[in-house]
Amino acid sequence: MMVKHSAFKGFTFKGLIVTTCIVAGFSAFTNCDAQAIVGKWKGVSVKNYYSDEFALQIGKPMEEKFSKDVGNSEIDYNADHSFTMTFSAPNNSEISVMKGTWKLSGNQLELTLEPQYNPRNVTTTATFSIHGNTMVTTAIISPPSKTIKTISTATRL
Repeated sequence: MMVKHSAFKGFTFKGLIVTTCIVAGFSAFTNCDAQAIVGKWKGVSVKNYYSDEFALQIGKPMEEKFSKDVGNSEIDYNADHSFTMTFSAPNNSEISVMKGTWKLSGNQLELTLEPQYNPRNVTTTATFSIHGNTMVTTAIISPPSKTIKTISTATRL
């Protein structure tokens, strides 16, 4: 009877160690995701996919634009979960600045602009992935928007 009890005790201890390692491992992945996004990212390109109605109007279902076409954009994700976004039109020295907060849940990035830029307090959710120094975000936009999906590519500065 004692042998079974000590075998059970040993199994429980091993199970506890394995469980602890698994939880610590997943926690490390979660922290890595949050840490991976922190920093300054420069916009490279954006692909906009259009609603059927709008695609008929402009004659194409999708359009890809590069920073040289749409202007410069940067977003700085801070460790305190705030962000600052700057952008300017091509051949224009005027820089616009917007601020807000960000949150991660797995591969979902939630961005909420400050109230002066976002009076309805809408949060934009995008799926993101980071490979090396490149981040790709994909956002699905609810109707009645002309753009139904946006895929943005940025590089780390």
